[in-house]
Amino acid sequence: MSERSGHPAAESLRALLGGSAGTLKIFPLPGVVVFPGTPAPFHVFEPRYRAMTEDALEGDRLIAVATLLEADDEARERAPVHPVAGAGFIEADERLPDGRYNILLRGVARVRLVEEILSTGKPYREFRAEVLEDEYPAGGPPALAASVSTLERCVLELARGSEADSGVRDLAEAVARMRAPGHMADAVAAALIADVDARLAVLEELRIDRRLALVVDAVAELLLGADVSGGGPRASA
Repeated sequence: MSERSGHPAAESLRALLGGSAGTLKIFPLPGVVVFPGTPAPFHVFEPRYRAMTEDALEGDRLIAVATLLEADDEARERAPVHPVAGAGFIEADERLPDGRYNILLRGVARVRLVEEILSTGKPYREFRAEVLEDEYPAGGPPALAASVSTLERCVLELARGSEADSGVRDLAEAVARMRAPGHMADAVAAALIADVDARLAVLEELRIDRRLALVVDAVAELLLGADVSGGGPRASA
Protein backbone atom coordinates (compact mmCIF):
# COMPACT_ATOMS: atom_id res chain seq x y z
CA MET A 1 0.00 0.00 0.00
CA SER A 2 1.43 3.39 -0.95
CA GLU A 3 0.65 7.04 -0.24
CA ARG A 4 0.91 9.81 -2.84
CA SER A 5 1.58 13.42 -1.99
CA GLY A 6 -1.19 15.80 -3.02
CA HIS A 7 1.12 18.82 -3.43
CA PRO A 8 0.51 20.45 -6.86
CA ALA A 9 4.25 20.57 -7.55
CA ALA A 10 4.52 16.86 -6.76
CA GLU A 11 1.84 16.16 -9.36
CA SER A 12 3.72 18.36 -11.84
CA LEU A 13 6.87 16.38 -11.11
CA ARG A 14 5.07 13.08 -11.76
CA ALA A 15 3.74 14.45 -15.03
CA LEU A 16 7.22 15.65 -16.05
CA LEU A 17 8.92 12.37 -15.24
CA GLY A 18 6.12 10.29 -16.74
CA GLY A 19 7.09 11.33 -20.25
CA SER A 20 9.69 9.40 -22.19
CA ALA A 21 11.96 12.45 -22.31
CA GLY A 22 11.26 13.64 -18.76
CA THR A 23 14.42 14.76 -16.97
CA LEU A 24 15.19 16.51 -13.72
CA LYS A 25 17.86 19.12 -13.01
CA ILE A 26 20.03 18.17 -10.05
CA PHE A 27 21.89 20.31 -7.53
CA PRO A 28 24.67 18.04 -6.14
CA LEU A 29 25.84 19.20 -2.73
CA PRO A 30 27.92 17.77 0.12
CA GLY A 31 26.10 17.01 3.34
CA VAL A 32 22.69 18.36 2.28
CA VAL A 33 19.45 16.36 2.34
CA VAL A 34 16.07 17.87 1.44
CA PHE A 35 12.85 16.23 2.63
CA PRO A 36 9.39 16.39 1.04
CA GLY A 37 7.15 19.04 2.55
CA THR A 38 9.97 21.06 4.10
CA PRO A 39 11.68 24.32 3.04
CA ALA A 40 15.38 24.60 2.23
CA PRO A 41 17.11 27.94 1.55
CA PHE A 42 20.06 28.11 -0.84
CA HIS A 43 22.47 30.79 -1.98
CA VAL A 44 23.45 30.02 -5.59
CA PHE A 45 26.67 31.59 -6.84
CA GLU A 46 28.52 29.11 -9.10
CA PRO A 47 27.95 29.91 -12.80
CA ARG A 48 26.73 26.37 -13.61
CA TYR A 49 24.13 26.49 -10.85
CA ARG A 50 23.11 30.03 -11.73
CA ALA A 51 22.32 28.65 -15.18
CA MET A 52 20.42 25.75 -13.60
CA THR A 53 18.39 28.14 -11.44
CA GLU A 54 17.65 30.47 -14.34
CA ASP A 55 16.45 27.60 -16.53
CA ALA A 56 14.33 26.21 -13.70
CA LEU A 57 12.72 29.59 -13.06
CA GLU A 58 11.92 29.95 -16.76
CA GLY A 59 10.46 26.44 -16.84
CA ASP A 60 8.96 24.06 -14.29
CA ARG A 61 10.80 25.50 -11.22
CA LEU A 62 11.74 21.93 -10.21
CA ILE A 63 15.20 20.90 -8.95
CA ALA A 64 16.44 17.79 -7.15
CA VAL A 65 19.05 18.17 -4.42
CA ALA A 66 21.38 15.16 -4.65
CA THR A 67 23.80 14.39 -1.83
CA LEU A 68 27.38 13.78 -2.93
CA LEU A 69 28.79 10.39 -1.99
CA GLU A 70 32.04 12.09 -0.96
CA ALA A 71 32.03 15.67 0.32
CA ASP A 72 35.51 16.29 -1.13
CA ASP A 73 34.20 15.61 -4.65
CA GLU A 74 32.23 18.86 -4.88
CA ALA A 75 34.53 20.32 -7.54
CA ARG A 76 34.40 17.23 -9.78
CA GLU A 77 32.34 17.64 -12.95
CA ARG A 78 30.33 14.44 -12.51
CA ALA A 79 30.91 13.47 -8.91
CA PRO A 80 28.98 10.37 -7.75
CA VAL A 81 25.77 11.12 -5.86
CA HIS A 82 23.38 9.09 -3.73
CA PRO A 83 20.67 7.63 -5.98
CA VAL A 84 17.76 8.83 -3.83
CA ALA A 85 17.34 12.60 -3.80
CA GLY A 86 14.88 15.20 -2.59
CA ALA A 87 13.08 16.97 -5.44
CA GLY A 88 11.70 20.42 -4.76
CA PHE A 89 9.84 23.39 -6.20
CA ILE A 90 11.42 26.86 -6.13
CA GLU A 91 8.87 28.57 -3.93
CA ALA A 92 10.61 31.97 -3.72
CA ASP A 93 13.56 33.51 -5.54
CA GLU A 94 15.70 36.63 -5.51
CA ARG A 95 18.15 37.46 -8.27
CA LEU A 96 21.00 39.63 -7.04
CA PRO A 97 22.59 42.35 -9.23
CA ASP A 98 25.71 40.24 -9.91
CA GLY A 99 23.68 37.24 -11.11
CA ARG A 100 23.68 35.21 -7.91
CA TYR A 101 20.39 33.85 -6.55
CA ASN A 102 18.79 33.31 -3.19
CA ILE A 103 16.11 30.66 -3.50
CA LEU A 104 13.74 28.84 -1.19
CA LEU A 105 13.20 25.27 -2.33
CA ARG A 106 10.14 23.43 -1.00
CA GLY A 107 10.64 19.66 -1.01
CA VAL A 108 7.83 17.86 -2.82
CA ALA A 109 8.92 14.24 -3.37
CA ARG A 110 11.58 11.59 -3.06
CA VAL A 111 13.06 10.60 -6.41
CA ARG A 112 15.38 7.89 -7.62
CA LEU A 113 18.03 9.13 -10.05
CA VAL A 114 17.94 6.42 -12.69
CA GLU A 115 20.26 7.60 -15.45
CA GLU A 116 22.34 10.72 -16.07
CA ILE A 117 21.81 12.47 -19.40
CA LEU A 118 25.33 13.12 -20.68
CA SER A 119 24.76 15.10 -23.88
CA THR A 120 22.55 17.99 -22.81
CA GLY A 121 24.99 20.75 -23.74
CA LYS A 122 24.20 22.44 -20.42
CA PRO A 123 26.71 23.30 -17.68
CA TYR A 124 24.67 21.55 -14.99
CA ARG A 125 23.59 17.92 -14.66
CA GLU A 126 20.26 16.30 -15.52
CA PHE A 127 18.94 12.83 -14.76
CA ARG A 128 16.09 10.65 -15.79
CA ALA A 129 14.33 9.99 -12.52
CA GLU A 130 11.30 8.33 -10.98
CA VAL A 131 9.10 9.51 -8.13
CA LEU A 132 9.18 7.26 -5.05
CA GLU A 133 5.95 6.85 -3.10
CA ASP A 134 5.56 6.30 0.64
CA GLU A 135 4.65 2.71 1.56
CA TYR A 136 2.39 1.69 4.44
CA PRO A 137 2.89 -1.58 6.32
CA ALA A 138 0.20 -4.24 6.40
CA GLY A 139 -2.77 -2.77 8.21
CA GLY A 140 -2.38 0.67 6.65
CA PRO A 141 -2.40 3.93 8.65
CA PRO A 142 -4.07 2.41 11.75
CA ALA A 143 -1.02 0.17 12.21
CA LEU A 144 1.10 3.31 12.71
CA ALA A 145 -0.96 4.85 15.52
CA ALA A 146 1.41 3.79 18.31
CA SER A 147 4.52 5.02 16.48
CA VAL A 148 2.87 8.34 15.63
CA SER A 149 1.84 8.83 19.25
CA THR A 150 5.37 8.03 20.44
CA LEU A 151 6.92 10.54 18.04
CA GLU A 152 4.43 13.24 19.08
CA ARG A 153 5.23 12.65 22.76
CA CYS A 154 8.99 12.69 22.13
CA VAL A 155 8.85 15.98 20.23
CA LEU A 156 6.57 17.51 22.87
CA GLU A 157 8.95 16.43 25.64
CA LEU A 158 11.89 17.86 23.71
CA ALA A 159 10.01 21.14 23.27
CA ARG A 160 9.36 21.41 26.98
CA GLY A 161 13.08 21.33 27.69
CA SER A 162 14.17 23.59 24.84
CA GLU A 163 14.72 27.33 24.59
CA ALA A 164 11.66 29.31 23.53
CA ASP A 165 13.41 30.59 20.39
CA SER A 166 14.84 27.23 19.28
CA GLY A 167 11.90 26.46 16.99
CA VAL A 168 11.24 23.10 18.66
CA ARG A 169 8.08 24.37 20.33
CA ASP A 170 6.72 25.50 16.97
CA LEU A 171 7.66 22.12 15.55
CA ALA A 172 5.75 20.35 18.33
CA GLU A 173 2.65 22.39 17.56
CA ALA A 174 2.97 21.66 13.84
CA VAL A 175 3.46 17.93 14.44
CA ALA A 176 0.32 17.81 16.58
CA ARG A 177 -1.67 19.12 13.60
CA MET A 178 -0.23 16.70 11.03
CA ARG A 179 -2.32 13.79 9.82
CA ALA A 180 0.03 12.03 7.39
CA PRO A 181 2.57 9.88 9.30
CA GLY A 182 5.16 9.97 6.52
CA HIS A 183 5.04 13.76 6.35
CA MET A 184 5.33 13.95 10.13
CA ALA A 185 8.50 11.85 10.12
CA ASP A 186 9.98 13.99 7.34
CA ALA A 187 9.20 17.26 9.11
CA VAL A 188 10.80 16.13 12.36
CA ALA A 189 13.84 14.70 10.57
CA ALA A 190 14.32 17.92 8.60
CA ALA A 191 14.16 20.05 11.75
CA LEU A 192 16.03 17.94 14.28
CA ILE A 193 18.40 15.45 12.66
CA ALA A 194 21.77 17.02 11.86
CA ASP A 195 23.90 14.00 10.93
CA VAL A 196 23.92 13.60 7.15
CA ASP A 197 24.02 9.80 7.20
CA ALA A 198 21.03 9.71 9.54
CA ARG A 199 19.17 12.19 7.33
CA LEU A 200 19.92 10.06 4.26
CA ALA A 201 18.66 6.94 6.01
CA VAL A 202 15.34 8.68 6.65
CA LEU A 203 15.12 10.01 3.09
CA GLU A 204 15.84 6.58 1.58
CA GLU A 205 13.30 4.73 3.75
CA LEU A 206 10.02 4.38 1.87
CA ARG A 207 8.28 2.22 4.49
CA ILE A 208 6.60 4.71 6.79
CA ASP A 209 6.74 2.48 9.88
CA ARG A 210 10.51 2.07 9.52
CA ARG A 211 10.96 5.78 8.81
CA LEU A 212 9.03 6.66 11.96
CA ALA A 213 11.22 4.28 13.95
CA LEU A 214 14.39 5.96 12.64
CA VAL A 215 13.11 9.40 13.59
CA VAL A 216 11.84 8.29 17.01
CA ASP A 217 15.29 6.85 17.78
CA ALA A 218 16.96 10.10 16.71
CA VAL A 219 14.65 12.26 18.84
CA ALA A 220 15.14 9.90 21.79
CA GLU A 221 18.89 10.53 21.53
CA LEU A 222 18.24 14.27 21.64
CA LEU A 223 16.16 13.80 24.76
CA LEU A 224 19.22 12.25 26.37
CA GLY A 225 21.06 15.52 26.04
CA ALA A 226 22.23 16.14 22.48
CA ASP A 227 22.02 19.52 20.72
CA VAL A 228 18.53 20.53 19.51
CA SER A 229 19.50 23.50 17.38
CA GLY A 230 18.14 21.79 14.25
CA GLY A 231 19.42 19.94 11.22
CA GLY A 232 17.90 21.77 8.27
CA PRO A 233 20.06 22.52 5.25
CA ARG A 234 21.83 25.85 4.88
CA ALA A 235 23.90 25.59 1.75
CA SER A 236 25.62 27.63 -0.90
CA ALA A 237 26.91 26.58 -4.28
